[in-house]
Amino acid sequence: MPIVLRDLAFSYPDQPVIRSASATFDDALVHLVLGATGSGKTTLALMLVGLVKPSAGTVAIDGCDPASDQFDRSRLQLAFQFPEVQIFESSVEREIEYGLCNFAVAPEEITERRDWAVDCVGLPRALLAREPSGLSFGERRKVALASVIALRPKYLILDEPLAGLDWRGRRNLVTTVLKLKAEGVATLVFTHEADLVGEMGDTVSIVAEGGLSGPMPVGTFLSSGLDFLPEPVDVLHRLRATGYVLPGGSPQVEEIASAIVAGLGLMRGPR
Repeated sequence: MPIVLRDLAFSYPDQPVIRSASATFDDALVHLVLGATGSGKTTLALMLVGLVKPSAGTVAIDGCDPASDQFDRSRLQLAFQFPEVQIFESSVEREIEYGLCNFAVAPEEITERRDWAVDCVGLPRALLAREPSGLSFGERRKVALASVIALRPKYLILDEPLAGLDWRGRRNLVTTVLKLKAEGVATLVFTHEADLVGEMGDTVSIVAEGGLSGPMPVGTFLSSGLDFLPEPVDVLHRLRATGYVLPGGSPQVEEIASAIVAGLGLMRGPR
């Protein structure tokens, strides 16, 4: 069964954040949830995992309330924005194994899951004995993500996962999410980075003005003219509206940019 939100609402003491949010997120897909800073994305993510109780409405994960004592928390995992600041163990190995030990996973399975997780995020196994504090920013981010996915969740929620990452870190994250999708993991990515639409999204939802629209197929989103379109896609729409006949249809930002350059007869660099 999928993730189902019904008429979710939440208010802080000084203001409402989510007024009405309903959606169904299917299994084994990558769902992008786009929204501006302060739109309520993180609040929505926290309600999904049961860390914040909605003022109204319900959340059901495979038919169960994630805030319930009966919910199997290993099935749903959340990686906060800047998850690396939450690392506290004395070695990479102990950090990744911490959650597995808490869920009483058998020792032989702990090793298998740990190794699978570090391979999935692209972290060299030679770093397992290292102290996390001695690793680079990108390596610590991989450790934090590996510690979450080692639990083999069915659902993974990422809150602004690109924060602070360079191009290489971004590509590694995309690769990891796509590997998890191949393993049957449904990932919800809460972000303001619309360019991710062309890299790993199956559906797109938008958080704005206290509501949630979607999820919609990527192709529908790209042709919609809605806010949060990747900039090259927005430029493509604007040029077509002024009469330019331009190819395009791929969600890949690089291909859209190439179509614009070719359609306008522009050159990249000197003749």
